[in-house]
Amino acid sequence: MRVLFTVQGEGRGHLTQALALREMLLRRGHEITGVLVGSNGSRPLPTYFAAAFPGAVREIHSPGFVFPGARGVSSAATARSLLRGLPHYRRALFELRRTIETTHPDLILNFLEPTTGLHNLLFGARVPTVVVGHQYIFEHPARVRVPHRRLEQRLMRTYCALVGARSIRLALSFYPAADLPQRGLFVCPPLLRRQVFELEPTPGDYLLVYLLNHGYAEAVARWHARHPHIPVHCFYDRPGAPSEEMARPNLTFHRLHGEKFLRLMAGARAVACTAGFETASEAAWLGKPLLLVPVENHIEQYLNACDAERAGIGARDSDFRLSRLLSPGIPAAPPAFRHWIRQAESRALQVVESVAGVRSAPGLSAAVPSPVPALSREPAA
Repeated sequence: MRVLFTVQGEGRGHLTQALALREMLLRRGHEITGVLVGSNGSRPLPTYFAAAFPGAVREIHSPGFVFPGARGVSSAATARSLLRGLPHYRRALFELRRTIETTHPDLILNFLEPTTGLHNLLFGARVPTVVVGHQYIFEHPARVRVPHRRLEQRLMRTYCALVGARSIRLALSFYPAADLPQRGLFVCPPLLRRQVFELEPTPGDYLLVYLLNHGYAEAVARWHARHPHIPVHCFYDRPGAPSEEMARPNLTFHRLHGEKFLRLMAGARAVACTAGFETASEAAWLGKPLLLVPVENHIEQYLNACDAERAGIGARDSDFRLSRLLSPGIPAAPPAFRHWIRQAESRALQVVESVAGVRSAPGLSAAVPSPVPALSREPAA
């Protein structure tokens, strides 16, 4: 099977999920024909991602959030950026179409890149498409219910419907839930990198912090000034930051580095992070007490934090009050979470291969999704 990846590059979680599925597909003998990564230019593509797909990665212009002050989302600035980028998005659409025509994939795996959904909406799903994202669990009846911020939730679901137009949806989830084949919605555990499973967790004496936006580093530094005896390692994306910088004794900032981050996570006493799905899942697999702080005005991260708290794998807060990680009451994931994670490869491959019309090899787990309905390949009216 020949597979084309399209990846939303602004979220590190989408890149990580693509790396995890790459490993699964290659183990099954499938071929990845190309990788298109969408970006609005606010974050450089990590070198480790391009290295995993030698010569196959091309970047295209794609919408993304704008974070003034490297903290919360600005709706107004994001809308202005979207309008300014319209000519670039048109070129991205034709780059995707050209790539499909030249690489002849049997399947497109879309890691929440909106260009793919728009392409399918305008030109029809000429190639079967599976869209992958934890955002699709919020379409499921088993989703966490948040009674406020309803408009933001509706807008997020509308956006995800566009991204997943004419696609089968693979909803990544902290917990099992029934597949809904009549809706084209299938539930899968988090997709974790191979390196995570190779780690041996140990209870260290330091706290590990991951920040989606480096503007939150000030909050971490303020907390540490009041607790200077607690060792803290913090990873962030500050432009021009050195690979490692000791801001003061026991407080070290690190530029993002995939392997180094996982190694320090395995040895941490506990983990705090902005509420990205992937980092939360990695910490939960390693059995670390977890504090989730959603990025301001970021409804997806807010729902992630609520969902993780309900699933019992972490606690939610509005600020980096790291003292909560030092108390015995902070939750760590139950053993059932690890059992759920172990089903990820069999469930994901069953959906992917079924959509592409590939016969699944024997030996897959019995706990796999129901047969996947065929996609219409008719062009849009």
